[in-house]
Amino acid sequence: MIMNETLAFLQEHTWAIAVVAALSGYLIGSVSTARLIYFLVTGSTKYEPFKESIPHTDEKFESDLISATWVTMKLGKRYGCITSILDMLKVALPTLFFKLIFLSHPFSLLAAIFGILGHNYPIYYRFQGGRGESPILGALFVINWFGILIANGVASILGYLFGSILVLRWGAYILLIGWFWYYFRDPYYVLFMVMANVLFWTSMWSDLARFQNLKKKKGLKFTEAEVSEFMLMGKSSGRFLDKYGLYIVLKRWFKS
Repeated sequence: MIMNETLAFLQEHTWAIAVVAALSGYLIGSVSTARLIYFLVTGSTKYEPFKESIPHTDEKFESDLISATWVTMKLGKRYGCITSILDMLKVALPTLFFKLIFLSHPFSLLAAIFGILGHNYPIYYRFQGGRGESPILGALFVINWFGILIANGVASILGYLFGSILVLRWGAYILLIGWFWYYFRDPYYVLFMVMANVLFWTSMWSDLARFQNLKKKKGLKFTEAEVSEFMLMGKSSGRFLDKYGLYIVLKRWFKS
C-alpha cells in the first residue's frame, strides 16, 4: 500500500522522480567496489597509488585513480575483472529500475549519468574515484546494448585504418554520440552520451597529459604493442596494428 502510494506520488510529480533518480544514482555510484574488493582480499584500508613502468625509461607512471584498473595492478586480473563487473552493475541496476518503472520520461538517464559521476567523484571518499569506464559500459548495456557493439566495431575499423590502439580502445565512446542522435532522435540521449564523454575524458585528462608530457620531454616513441600492454590490453592487438595496420602497410608499400 505504502509502495503504491509512493509510486503514485512520484508519477504525479516528475521533479521528485528526477531528484530520486539523480540522488540514488549518485549515492550508489559513489560506493567504491575497488576499495571494497581490496579490503576483502588484503584486510587493508591503505589505498596507495599504483605505479607502472614506462617502456624505454626508468620512469614510473603513477596514478591516484581508484578503479578496476587499480585493483588489477594491485591484486591481479581476476580481482580487477570482478571489480569491473561490480562497477557495471552498480550503475546498470538503478538505470534498469528507472527504465522499467517510469516509462513516460527518460529518468533512467539521470540515474546513469549521476551513477557515473558518483563513481568518478564519490562523496564517501573525498571525491577520489575512478575513470568511469566500467560504469559507462554498465549504463550502456541497459540503455542501448547493441549500440556498444556497433560503435566498438566501427572503432576497431578506425583503429586499424589509423593504426592506433587508442582509437580502437576508446573511439566508441565518441562515436556513440552520433549513434544516439541517429537511433533515438532525442536530445536527452545525446546529452547523456556527451556528458558521459565529458566525465570520462575529464577523469583521464591529468593522466593523459602527464603521459604526453613525459613522451615529449624524453623524446619517446612507443609501438602500439607497448601502448596496448601499458593499457593492460596485452600485446596481441597492438602487435597486429604494428604489423598490419593500414598506415604501416601503406608506409611499407610506398618505401618498396
